[in-house]
Amino acid sequence: MLLHFGSQPFLVISSSEMAAEVLRTHDQKLCSRPYSQASKRLSFDYMDAAFSPYSDHWKHMRKVLASEFLGAKRSRLYKNVMEIEMEGVVRSLTSHTSSTIVNLDDMFLSIVNEVVCKVAFGDSYSEKKFNGMTLKEIVDESLVMLGGSFSDIFPTFGPILDRLSGWNRRLETCFSHLDGFLQMVIDQHETKTSDQEKDFVDDCTSGLTTYELKALLVNVMEGALDTTAITMVWAFSEIVKNPRVMQKLQNEIRSIIGRKASLHESDVANMTYLKMVVKETLRLHPPAPFLLARECVSHCQIGGYDVLPGTRVMVSSWGIGRDPRNWKESSTEFCPERFENTPLEYFGGSSFDMIPFGGGRRGCPGYNLATSTAEFTIANLLYFFNWETPNGVKNEDLDMEEQGYPFLRRKTPLCLVPIKYNRQD
Repeated sequence: MLLHFGSQPFLVISSSEMAAEVLRTHDQKLCSRPYSQASKRLSFDYMDAAFSPYSDHWKHMRKVLASEFLGAKRSRLYKNVMEIEMEGVVRSLTSHTSSTIVNLDDMFLSIVNEVVCKVAFGDSYSEKKFNGMTLKEIVDESLVMLGGSFSDIFPTFGPILDRLSGWNRRLETCFSHLDGFLQMVIDQHETKTSDQEKDFVDDCTSGLTTYELKALLVNVMEGALDTTAITMVWAFSEIVKNPRVMQKLQNEIRSIIGRKASLHESDVANMTYLKMVVKETLRLHPPAPFLLARECVSHCQIGGYDVLPGTRVMVSSWGIGRDPRNWKESSTEFCPERFENTPLEYFGGSSFDMIPFGGGRRGCPGYNLATSTAEFTIANLLYFFNWETPNGVKNEDLDMEEQGYPFLRRKTPLCLVPIKYNRQD
């Protein structure tokens, strides 16, 4: 579907066949990013790996991100921090009374924030503020600004509207908070002692400029915090809403773990149904309903139609994951068993029937970290606890309404009651 907003043409892709042409066949001609005033400013003049145009510099920054934050060394640290954090969460939930209602939206975001920030920054910074704002508030504001402005669509008079509406001033304030927070993080690393374990900032300080380092840290915060937490919220929502799925999943987890006092990341490897549950969650509820926009840099044809340079391409991961042509009449139903005989890859495989992490050169490099975090967290919470909806609401009646952009969240927070599971039974 070709749409025009102002002077800007948009090509909207909502089928797996056309997605394959965009993400595989013509990936090289469609792998750049469109210019945006907000993305340029908040990526420190396109010094990052997510929003920068396709170039040798982008290749280098993506390589640094993949090796230094997503590589084997950091992965081992991530798993250790994750296990320690989950032990603390389980202890905290165990101390609650049997009627305590837990907001899982807040809990999951706190877990991801603690783990990701400790691995990237060496500290969670959850309690620290810069100019009266927390890290979450700064990241949330940056995501709002990345939604775009009038000048992105109307290059002639859009800048006037941005100035009159106060958007330019708001962007500069957002950048000031973001830049100041990251500078505080970098400054604090200059006083670290040699016996302290090195984190992402430590390992990148000597090889990157300050702006390049800040830009990659922005990518880590915006790409890992909300998306992973949202996936876990939707997974738990679907599990609780479908008692059959929850019972089958708990049986698998508890049979594999037995009566062990704690779980380890390696325990999850044999939990095949858990992996199907997470995959089905990402099919129905990709955190971002649209992949980050791409821009055509050279003429090509998609579905037999000409796509000209400058056209912005929007791929609907939400629409493709629910397409009844691929998923039959049950396309909107939560059914993890559909993957028993259909082992689809998250991206990069031969099928584009679900693309929560995109594909091609611009595919998300952190998909393994995101899925393993979700699997390990869910396994812990379903091993140690049974979960009920509060106030007499039936599990099957759990509200599943969606809202939001660029990330699709629950309209109402997921609040449940944890009941300690007696492993002696």
